[in-house]
Amino acid sequence: MGRWLPAVLGVLLLVSACGAGPTHALPPTMSAYTPPVDCGTFISPGGQRDVVSPAMPAGTAACDEALKVLHSYYRDAPRLAQGTARRLVVNGWTCESDTDAHNLSQVGCDKNGLAFLTQPIRA
Repeated sequence: MGRWLPAVLGVLLLVSACGAGPTHALPPTMSAYTPPVDCGTFISPGGQRDVVSPAMPAGTAACDEALKVLHSYYRDAPRLAQGTARRLVVNGWTCESDTDAHNLSQVGCDKNGLAFLTQPIRA
C-alpha cells in the first residue's frame, strides 16, 4: 500500500482541483445596450442627411444642440474650416467632414465624450 499512496493522493488532488472552479478568465458582464438617438433629418448643401447621436460612455448629445452646431458648421466651413478633413470648432464641438461612398459629405462632431454625425437617410 505504501507505494500506491503517492499516486492515489496525486489523483485525488488532480480531481479536486478540476472541480474547484473556473480555470479561465470569465467574459466581461454585458452592460445594457443603449441605441443611438435619431435626431431627425438635416438639409445640408449636399441634400438631406440623418443626424444621429450614438450612445457614448458620457451619454448622448442633445439633438437641438447637434442641429444648431451643424447649421453653424455648414454656414462657416467654406470660409473657416482647415485641412482636408475640413476641421472646424463650433461652440466647443470639434467637427470634421468626409465623403461617403456616394461622394456626399458626412460630418461628425465630438465634445467632452459626446458625439453626433450625419449619415445617408435610411429608406
